[in-house]
Amino acid sequence: MKDDGIGLLVAEELEKRFLRRELEIIYGETDSETCFYSLNPNDFILILDAMSSGDRPGSVKIFSLEEIMERVSNPTMQHDMSILDMIRLYRFPVRGYLIGIEAAVIAPGCDLSTVLKRQFPHICRKTEDIIREILSKEAKKR
Repeated sequence: MKDDGIGLLVAEELEKRFLRRELEIIYGETDSETCFYSLNPNDFILILDAMSSGDRPGSVKIFSLEEIMERVSNPTMQHDMSILDMIRLYRFPVRGYLIGIEAAVIAPGCDLSTVLKRQFPHICRKTEDIIREILSKEAKKR
């Protein structure tokens, strides 16, 4: 779905930049259940995904999971649920953030849109900076 895959591509690039002890990257794609069942109570998680909010394509935004959990969600069946819906439904105790990357084109296709291809290095740098800042703050809390 073109830009809907931006989260995976950025995660693949960031995996080269982080040490395994800093960050474990799990590629969930559309398999929310496997991602959910890989969580442990009180894990600190970062979810990286495309979003479509009408903002400038390629912009990167961060939302606390606390903030996201307060939003209304109405899935029709469990296999239609996102990992966030499952965390909410089962009241699973995790903390963390959703990092959203604004898509330009959500349509059938395998490649990113020209807009996001052009911005890809910047998107990766911005996302890495956000993650490093979050990890630094979390390390200070311990």
